[in-house]
Amino acid sequence: MSKDDASYWVDAGSPRPGDRTRLGPPATIPRLSPVGTPTRSESQAGQIVLLTMVTLFLIDTFLPWQRACVNVSGFGIHIAGCLSANAWSGTAAHVGQPAGVFAVIAILAVGLRLGGVQLSEGTELAARVGIYGTAAAGGLKWILVIGKLASFGAWLGLLLLLAIAILESIHWFGLR
Repeated sequence: MSKDDASYWVDAGSPRPGDRTRLGPPATIPRLSPVGTPTRSESQAGQIVLLTMVTLFLIDTFLPWQRACVNVSGFGIHIAGCLSANAWSGTAAHVGQPAGVFAVIAILAVGLRLGGVQLSEGTELAARVGIYGTAAAGGLKWILVIGKLASFGAWLGLLLLLAIAILESIHWFGLR
């Protein structure tokens, strides 16, 4: 059979009788990740939970962290009411405000990290500074508020801060 024959070009890709060559690309063997390193889907799930927790903490900063109620009766007059302050105001507002700002930075940085945006080490650094800054400033705010008419927002904030710090530490150290 020569290249001038039309049937040569028609059969160019088909196997010949007795030919033991395989058609198609070689099969790839799926590789498992080494023990102790999370797979991409596990890491993304952790990042989604972390993003949710930081967002919930930011929402929590607007809930009452301090609350004082008054109920006065006398001379036929009854006055009752409550005043509350969130993390952005009240006792140690100068610490609660950075906690909220760090939470916004953390939300942006973790969202970029989750979205796969590659901004070199800047994104990782911004995420860690935002998350640990949120945990540190929020924890300090909680310590300064707890003895001064603390409300449910402070306790919810403490639980969220602990979860945030634990989740980021798990991600940072690669623990499972």
